[in-house]
Parts: sequence; C-alpha cells; structure tokens
Amino acid sequence: MAGLYAIIGDRDSSYLKVAAKQLQFFDEEIQIVNEHGFGCSWVSQNNLELFAPALDLQTGVRVICGGRIAWDEPEWQKATKLDRYEGGLSNRLLLDNYLRSGVAGIEKSLNGAAVVLIWDPRNQQVHLLTDRFGYYPVFLYQPEQVNNCVIASFPDAIADDPATETSWDYVSMAEFLWQGKATPPHTYYQEIKYAGVATHCQWDLQQQTFQRREYWQPFQAGFFANLSQAAEQLTAAVSHSIYIRTLPRLQPTVSYTSGGLDSRVILFASAERDRLSGLNLYDTPNQESAAAQQLCQQAGVEYIGFPRDEDYYPRWLHLGAKYSGGMWSAFDNHFLGTREVVCGKLAANTVLSACSTDFLFKFANLERRSAKFLGQHLPWMTFGSKWNGGFIDPPMSYNHALPPMYGESIRQRLHEWFGDVPVYFRNDLERLQVEDKRNRPMCYAAGLSFPLLFNCFPYDTFMADIAIAECYSQTPVKWKLNASLWSLVSARIGGEGIVDANYGWRPGASKSEQLLKAAINKVKRLQSPPPSNAEGLATQGSWPNMGWYVLHSPTVRQIWETTKASDRQLITDLLGRDPWQVPAEHWADRFNTRCFFNILTLLSHQAGRASSKLDNKEAY
Repeated sequence: MAGLYAIIGDRDSSYLKVAAKQLQFFDEEIQIVNEHGFGCSWVSQNNLELFAPALDLQTGVRVICGGRIAWDEPEWQKATKLDRYEGGLSNRLLLDNYLRSGVAGIEKSLNGAAVVLIWDPRNQQVHLLTDRFGYYPVFLYQPEQVNNCVIASFPDAIADDPATETSWDYVSMAEFLWQGKATPPHTYYQEIKYAGVATHCQWDLQQQTFQRREYWQPFQAGFFANLSQAAEQLTAAVSHSIYIRTLPRLQPTVSYTSGGLDSRVILFASAERDRLSGLNLYDTPNQESAAAQQLCQQAGVEYIGFPRDEDYYPRWLHLGAKYSGGMWSAFDNHFLGTREVVCGKLAANTVLSACSTDFLFKFANLERRSAKFLGQHLPWMTFGSKWNGGFIDPPMSYNHALPPMYGESIRQRLHEWFGDVPVYFRNDLERLQVEDKRNRPMCYAAGLSFPLLFNCFPYDTFMADIAIAECYSQTPVKWKLNASLWSLVSARIGGEGIVDANYGWRPGASKSEQLLKAAINKVKRLQSPPPSNAEGLATQGSWPNMGWYVLHSPTVRQIWETTKASDRQLITDLLGRDPWQVPAEHWADRFNTRCFFNILTLLSHQAGRASSKLDNKEAY
C-alpha cells in the first residue's frame, strides 16, 4: 500500500512505525520523520529519486507528498541542480517554490493527483494542500485540537492508532449501501473527516490555531465561446498532461485500455510509446478487446490481454475491502487482480487510466433521460428538468427506499452537502454546480476505485492536471450531455479510424452518422437473436455480468451463507430490510447487483476490522 500518516505535536516514534506498517501492504519504501512538533510516516511505491520527501537543511523545512506532481522535462532537469535540498526531485521543486513564494507557490505547482504536506519549523506551522479535483484521499482526526491532530491517507490507519478514540459512523455505512458512497466529508468513523477538495489547511503550533480555506473553485472565469475553441484548448491540455506523465524518466508505463473514447487518448499522446503497454481486461475476447487491440496496434503500443477467471471479482473481495477501507465497492474492483502483472512482470513505474472522463466531461453526473422521437428512442440523451435530491452515478438510490433508522440523517447530510438546490433547474449553471458537488472530491466517487489504485499501484491520472481543471471550469453543460466535446478531443488525439466499441460509430461522428449507425445496429440485433448463454458471465463490454457471480460463485455463496447473526442484523438495520430473505435471483438482476456487492464489501470490511485495533495495541 502507499500513503502518509502525520501527527502534529510530540509522539513516540513507535506510533509512526506501526502506522507505516498499517500503510505497507506490499514492498513499498518507508520513510519516517519525527521532530519536536511534527512526525510523519511516508510509504510509497513511487521512484524515490523522483518522489521521496524533501528537506532543506538550512531552514529545516520539509515537503512530503502523497501521490504525484507532474512536471515538464525542463523542470525535472532544474530539480537536479537544486542540490541544496535533500530528497526526490519533485519535492525539491515544491520545496523551492514554497521557500520562494510561500503557500501560493504550492497552489500554483500542485499539478496532479496529490496532497502536499509541509512542515515549517521556523514558525512552527504545518500546511496541507489537496488537489483541485480531490483525487488523492486524505483525512483528518480532530484538526481543531492542533496537538495530536492526525493527517492520514487511510481512515482505518487512524482508527487503529491506540492514541485515537473513534466510533463507528453507521449513517455513512447506510449511505454506502443506499447510494454507493458516503456523503463527503464523512467516513465510517464519526471522528474522521475528509480534509476538503482544493483546500489549504494550516496548523499553527505556537498560536494553537487551525484554519481551512478553498484555494480554487470552478466556474469563476466564464465559459468557452464556442465548441471549436473548447475542443482546441481541451485537446492541448489533455495531450500535454499525458505527455508529461509518460516522460522517459517515468516509464515503463501501463495504461488500462478499452475500446471506448477515453483511454485511447493515452495511447496516442504518450511521450514514448515503445515503453507503454495497453492492458485490456476481459472474460473472453470480445468486440471491446478487439477494438482495444486495434487501438494499440495503430498507436504502436504493446497490447496485453488480461483474461479474468470465473471467480475474479469474488476472489479479490476481501483484499479489495481491506485496501480501500471498505468505502469503495467490490463491484468496481477491476484492477487489484492485475497487480502482479502490472507491478511484477511489466515493472511499471507509472500506471494510468481515464476512469473519470465520464464524470468530468460527459454526462455521468448530470440529470438526463433518453431522447425520443415519435415514441422511438434516439441514440442521445436530453436533460432531465428535476434534481433527484442527491448523487446520481451509479443510480442506486432509485431502486429502494431510505432505511428507516438512518433516513432522516442521510437527508440531512445530503442537504448539508448540496445546499439549497431548487427542485427544478432554472439554468445551466445550477446543473453544473450540482454536477460539481457530485464530481468533487473524486476520491469519494462511486463507480470508480481511485483510493485502491493509489494505495496499490504507482498510479497517476492525467485528468488531475491544472490545465484540464481550467477547461472543466469553462465547459458549458450542453457539450457534456452527449459527449459532444470529448468526442472531438478523442478524434483529434487518437484519430477517427477505429470506432467507439460502446456505440459503434467513429469519434467525432455527426448526429446523422450516429442515427444511421444506431439504426443499423438495431436491425442487426433483430436479425441475430442473443445467444443461449446471454445470462452468462462474459459480455461484449469491458466488465462482466456481475449478477452471474451471485448465482454461480462459490466464494459469494460461502460469504453469504456463513455471515454471523450480528452482522446480518447490522446489514438489515443499515439497509432497512433483511437481504437474506430475498431470493438470489433478485440480487442477480442488473439493477440490484451493485447493492449486493456493496453489502459484501461492507461485510468483508467489518470482518477485517474486528480485531485490528486490539492487534495494534499489542504492537506497542
């Protein structure tokens, strides 16, 4: 695993050593700092020469980074000459910027999915800054108390510290079962909260004060004048972001690759394609894997197919719940089982994906409905006029009522997070503001698995780039709904030769082309009835039929049938009904399977937490 664990105030080094072990699941490097007023454990699988914490011996100022900052090659070369500092090149640059420009220098430099932690002994201050989209997870324990405040990338590690006192937050657990995520800033522990997105936190040990402010917000500088301008600027931002994240010093690189419009941009914008591998997951080779292979061949990138076995997701359920802290569903645990190949056989120094494109530049977090003409469905979406009252993707809360024991608390949290949103949208800015509250922080995104990726891989995401954040801030909502903007960007970077495997038309296709292709696809479906094993595991897309596991996986059956009575009662209370009284066929239905896997995730997490704190107390 990877991450950081910092304590403000004085604490014995043994606490930091045990915390480091809590964050080390594989063979990551560990560095521990313990000075008067500040201590930190840093655990990472990133290249130490590039990303290790930095120290200025003259002032004693330290910079510790969780995640990665991306730099242009001239900046990396500049860092090699900053020999007055110790540590990794990236953090030397951050340290130099801080000493020259203060916190403002860090805000301008935080170009990536990362948190930056600064210890400045000159004025006895600690600074924490989070990235603009909140990709990298970081949580706080009792920040207002200053002394003995804990800053950590993993809530369970804080809860396991014998010096902390935590209690379960059952409202967050109920939210996870109901909507696939806890409402930020909450966690499974009442005393541990998310630090904030695009946020600067400051602790002053001399004054015993804590301050917090947002240093960036979207939608403040107006919007793109036209689609052509937006496509030009976003194409440039995406291309440059990928390029600087695939420089020779950061390779070998592995990119999770599908046949859609998103991941292909990594293949074609990479700095050196001969040291890039496109990894495609499937159950059996299908149209998605065929498109991914074609894309790799056209880009001159090594294609690697990764066939999943018939118990892939259930087999990785327990470790996935452990490594993600149980707040992200096993339903989305696509990548943990590839770690041996990615970090072992391929020896990747950088792992990339395009996971959040659907959220930031498409319609995943927008109210929408299928467009119709004369009662017939068209291959596009149109805006929904009414706010659903909470989050959208994945759309779980539509399927069952709020649990009676926790429903009012959930409503209150949603109101606190979203504020006073009108029932019916009055303008496009309101749509964007609601979408933004669903998007950020990305480390909470349901349907994605960023915390697990950061914890288990040398992971980075090109979407965390500052220039892309500025494009996000200036993109009108109308160009997101049917991927109008992103389709043009994908076509400009990756070309139009290979169709989108999800829809069958080429990137940048006109509406008339899309309509014609949709009609052709419909005729083909009518002429070719589905195979007899249509309810099997494999699909034509990237992900399997998850309901198949409910009915056929011995691992799932064993977990479900051997759950303790106390855990059954907990899940029943959190869900508002007894899921064990429902036939398996109900949970195998595609509208219910995600909720089922959320239950399995929470059960696995609770089982792993049962003796964890007791074990840690014995370590001291």
